[in-house]
Amino acid sequence: MTKFIFILFISYLLIINVIKGQLNIGDEQCLSNVYSNLGLSIQPIDYCSLYYASCDQGFVTSLTLGGSGSLAYQFSQTDFQCFSKLSTLSLTNLKISNDFLKGPFPSGIALSLHNCSTTYNTFFIAPIHSSIVYLSVDRLPPQSSIIYINLSFLNKVSTFVFRFEKLDSSTDNIILFNDIPVGSMKNFSQISMDLKDLPPMNNVVVDTLNIRTYNGYSDFSEFALIPYQNNFRQLSFAGNLSPTSTTTTTTVSTNFNYQGHIPLILPQTVKNFQISEGIFSVGVNEFLNAYPNISDVFIMNNQMDGNFSEWKNRGYNEFFFSGNRFQGTVDSSWCTTITTLSNNKLTGDLPSCFTCHLFNPTINNSISQNLFNPFQPCTTLIPNLRFNSSNNLLYLYGDDLGFYSNDIIVISSPTKIFIPSIYSKLFYCYTFTLSNLPETLILLFKSANQTFTLSTFEKPPLVNLVTVASQSSLLFFDGSFFNYNKSSIKIKVDDLTCLITQTTFNQITCLIQGFYNKNTLAQISISVESYYTTQLKILQTNLFSYLNQTTTVYSCSLDCNSLGGICDTLIGQCSFSCPNDCTNPISGTCNSSTGVCICFTDFQGLDCSLPFKACTSDCSSPLNQGSCNNQTGICKCIPNYQGSNCKIPSHFITSVIPCSINGGEVLINGWFGNNNDSTHLLSSYNILIGTLDCTITSINETTIKCNLGAGTGTKNIKIINSINPTVIFNGNGLFNYENPIKTCPNSCTSLNNGKCNSNTGECQCNDKFIGFDCSTPIKIIETAPSTNTTINKDTGGIELTNQETIYEISIISLNEISIDGSIINSHQLKGNWSNDNTTITTDSNLFKFSQQLINNTCKITFTIEEIKLKDKNFAFGTTTFKVEKDSIKLSVLIQDYQYQSSLNTLQLIFYSAVGDDTNSNNDCNKQDTSIDISNANNQQISNYIQISKNSKTLVGRFINQVIADSRSTFMSSTIINDNDKSSSSSSIKIGLNLPHCKECLIDPDFSVLVSPDFKESCDESNKNKWLIPVVVVVPVVGFAAIVALSVVLFKKYKYNLKFIAIKLKPFKK
Repeated sequence: MTKFIFILFISYLLIINVIKGQLNIGDEQCLSNVYSNLGLSIQPIDYCSLYYASCDQGFVTSLTLGGSGSLAYQFSQTDFQCFSKLSTLSLTNLKISNDFLKGPFPSGIALSLHNCSTTYNTFFIAPIHSSIVYLSVDRLPPQSSIIYINLSFLNKVSTFVFRFEKLDSSTDNIILFNDIPVGSMKNFSQISMDLKDLPPMNNVVVDTLNIRTYNGYSDFSEFALIPYQNNFRQLSFAGNLSPTSTTTTTTVSTNFNYQGHIPLILPQTVKNFQISEGIFSVGVNEFLNAYPNISDVFIMNNQMDGNFSEWKNRGYNEFFFSGNRFQGTVDSSWCTTITTLSNNKLTGDLPSCFTCHLFNPTINNSISQNLFNPFQPCTTLIPNLRFNSSNNLLYLYGDDLGFYSNDIIVISSPTKIFIPSIYSKLFYCYTFTLSNLPETLILLFKSANQTFTLSTFEKPPLVNLVTVASQSSLLFFDGSFFNYNKSSIKIKVDDLTCLITQTTFNQITCLIQGFYNKNTLAQISISVESYYTTQLKILQTNLFSYLNQTTTVYSCSLDCNSLGGICDTLIGQCSFSCPNDCTNPISGTCNSSTGVCICFTDFQGLDCSLPFKACTSDCSSPLNQGSCNNQTGICKCIPNYQGSNCKIPSHFITSVIPCSINGGEVLINGWFGNNNDSTHLLSSYNILIGTLDCTITSINETTIKCNLGAGTGTKNIKIINSINPTVIFNGNGLFNYENPIKTCPNSCTSLNNGKCNSNTGECQCNDKFIGFDCSTPIKIIETAPSTNTTINKDTGGIELTNQETIYEISIISLNEISIDGSIINSHQLKGNWSNDNTTITTDSNLFKFSQQLINNTCKITFTIEEIKLKDKNFAFGTTTFKVEKDSIKLSVLIQDYQYQSSLNTLQLIFYSAVGDDTNSNNDCNKQDTSIDISNANNQQISNYIQISKNSKTLVGRFINQVIADSRSTFMSSTIINDNDKSSSSSSIKIGLNLPHCKECLIDPDFSVLVSPDFKESCDESNKNKWLIPVVVVVPVVGFAAIVALSVVLFKKYKYNLKFIAIKLKPFKK
């Protein structure tokens, strides 16, 4: 218990001592030794209360120690190692050991050694301790021995000062070495030294570099060793300066030059350059131009001379060069910089940006003591105001605006300040907002002793009165929202220019150029070019004025320009011109208050230029069958009607469901008119199919049912209405008797090859044969040569190549056919296709093309489908068919064809040709081309066309059906015989005869085999023989036509499909 009370008592005493600011035992003993070595007798209780030491929480943090210089004791680093938290140590007039900097010291210490005695020539021979971050060695006495200082030995020092008490020749003995290794970087906040030569400062970054040198030297070429890559923030060179001088005004001796040049190469980061009291006779402009980042230049009293006319302002912020010997003139580029020109020998006209503001003493003094020409009155101060709502700044811009904010006074708000952005050119004020900004402001330019009224917004000139001078051609315009820039205002009096002689915010005076009649009413335009920085806007006012008397000008309440008119300022109302001045006086007159022409009886149109002729009837417009073209006086009928009054229907057929060969009911779809005009139109029709009458049993607007006698074959259908007997629809080949017993192509070759299915008209081949007519032996398929297929994306054509034989299949044209069978219009399709898209799947490849007919609403879509993996079944109309794998199927869709007459029909033309490759060595298979159309029979389910060459055959199969307007109907095919003698004997054209429809669809396929007499090798005569038929099947529906092309490549065929971007080569004959 007694021990616990004793410990508690001792703790209490310690706490009391700490609270009283007493030191801990270690720091107290250490400080006692320092005071003793200084010869000081200080009580422990006062250790931290005097000037010498600063303490914090029982530790010494700062020491400031000094002596008279006679103290014998030599301090070393060991005297201060015992302070654990010492951060600042300052020694003055004391002796220190030459290894004082070796340490150790407390971490992060700042050392200041003022006029301390030591052996300085060995003071820096080893690296200083890493705990020192600040080292100042100054007020040194003169040194006769050389002192070497290595930058790397400064270790962690950020600020380094090495200065003499008095600048003298001792600087010659200070040698600074830059031994920072390549690839390393040493950073200093500041280096301030007295020395002669500065070494290359590579790999060194110095925020502030202050160098003093003795002025007894004239050769400072070594200062050129400051490298470009140094990152000096502030650079100061001085010679023979007092210790109180600062770097803001740098004074050098008259010998601080190198052959008349400024002996410095500065880093590109320097922005402020100051040098004075030197002698620099050459190269100063070139020196400054080498440092584009220098914005502030102070080069006063340097005895510089030369022609200042050659000096151009490159964008300095301040440029002071007073007290030199410059001659020549001052360029106007210096108007955008605070410039001091005084005490030179400058001559000529001083730019008006200075002479306009000589009421400011600063500007007056800055140009004084030169030899300028007498100053002229200021007429070039041209201010403008414009408010920018995007940043809420009011800009003051123009010419010769001055340099200082306090020279520009807003009369109504003197506290508002305009801040310079570009001297003389652009100021801004940030204290206005859109809500408190008046429409005009009055500004006083004190330095120019001039006052201006200015608009804060862009507003066209407002004219109230035009006065004419009695004895001259002068015009006076009184109003507001003019400006003070004569060159920005242009006035036209009719076609004459009026030269501006004077302008203010409220008045413009101009002189009319050229002869004019004073007794006329003139149209006057006043245009003001409004510049806002680089943006130009023309503000224009138009008015009317008499040229022989004063005219009062009235404004219009509406914006006549935006309405397309002009303001009649004599009455204050909008006036509008009429289109084309209503052509001529005999056509109509202009109502200027509306701008609308009032046309006379025989004219019409916006400008009365079109003739007006009434039709003799109502053109059946109540029945929506036509309308009057009142320019020609002729009725314009809709497509289904014709005649002078649009009452005659233009009937047509789109599809037919025929009867059998035994006769019976026939269903005819199309359009046949109605009885709306109180006629008996529908009961007046006669139907002739071939040579037989078809007796009508029922009829409405779109359907006719009639009974027909027995017959066979394909027939034309003729429809005549007894009310309009001249209107005849002739459907060429639209009717085909339905024969229940069908024939097969080529009678299926023979009974050994296959047999005919008389219900479908298709061959059913025996096991050993394939093909549309069962003529191809299956056993020869496995070694058949491959066929390549190429699709031309420009023409939509298909090229089939088997060895040297090349087949081409394409759709070349769409013809409009009249009732007499003649071609009314032919649309060329080949070469006009655009490739819409391509879809590649595992089962098939789909290529889609389209084109829009020129001068027609019709669109044609053409699709090519490659059947790849397996056979595919299709249904078309009343027929189903199979397309075998490795085949090509085509589709053609025709939509919205615009007929010239509803009595006309369409014909789609297919083209097929064959040629060969002359480089082929397959001579034993060479054969001439032969074309077989014996199976082109409309009475079969399909037509077959064969083209044979080189032991290969191209067979086209056409299904005799078309789907017209969603109904299946018969379609006949026609072989087109060209009268052109130059047409090839190796090609054929097939025409598909389509009915009159809005949409037609066709759907064929193609296959390729080899001929039985084909020789696989020309060296062996006993090889298998081949057959290659190419089968084309084409059904057509309405206005859409779809064609399917199938290329059947049997086992082990290689089938290649690719796009080509070039046209097909001509076939060899």
